[in-house]
Amino acid sequence: MTAQPAEVENGLAHPDEVSRAHHTLRRAIMHGDLRPGDPLSQVALARQMGVSRGPLREALRILQREGFVQQESQHRARVTTFSNEDLDELYAMRISLEALAIGIAVPRMGEEDFRQLDQLLKEMDETARTGDVEQWECPHEQFHRALVHPSGPRLERELTLLSDHATRYRLAFVSWNPLEWQAETSTQHRTIAEAVKAGDATAASHALAAHLARTALVVLSISAPSYEPVRIRRALAAAGVR
Repeated sequence: MTAQPAEVENGLAHPDEVSRAHHTLRRAIMHGDLRPGDPLSQVALARQMGVSRGPLREALRILQREGFVQQESQHRARVTTFSNEDLDELYAMRISLEALAIGIAVPRMGEEDFRQLDQLLKEMDETARTGDVEQWECPHEQFHRALVHPSGPRLERELTLLSDHATRYRLAFVSWNPLEWQAETSTQHRTIAEAVKAGDATAASHALAAHLARTALVVLSISAPSYEPVRIRRALAAAGVR
């Protein structure tokens, strides 16, 4: 019997190749190597990544479901564009869900969770001094995920996707280096962590919601200074933040 090509099993793209193509494209989109509105040539991308068209098409389908890619026709796709309304909706959703999740998570946390938060805060301080954006983003993303991890796998999955979309906006519009951004956000992160360690779910929820809103408003002040973020303000009010 003739062996199937490595990327095909029973007519389906091999999961390892799909995963690699998906991860590579997602990272390129999040970090701006592929910019909003850029056309995505399957032929060119397959050649660059060393995969066949089957795994690449499946990776693009996944990215479309995640909201990172817009399919224009059977053979044409683009990186999803930015909009003020999308950013407003994105952060309103993140504020609502993340405030809920941390409120659920706090009573379930223990000393090991607190040590992890302290370690990640330390790593953010250390990597900020290097000026390397990607280095700082790693503990920063882990910190936000650690805050909500005990809330449940479905909430955590949804928040990871929302966080990745938010990171894409922030990296595109905020030109500050990590040292400057850390100076702006360090106090906010520590306030959240202290509320968590004190077992105060309400205070942690309010601090996290306020932190997310401030970040969104910084991005909007750069991208669209006159835009009124109605959704974000309503999400803050619903979270009990005035």
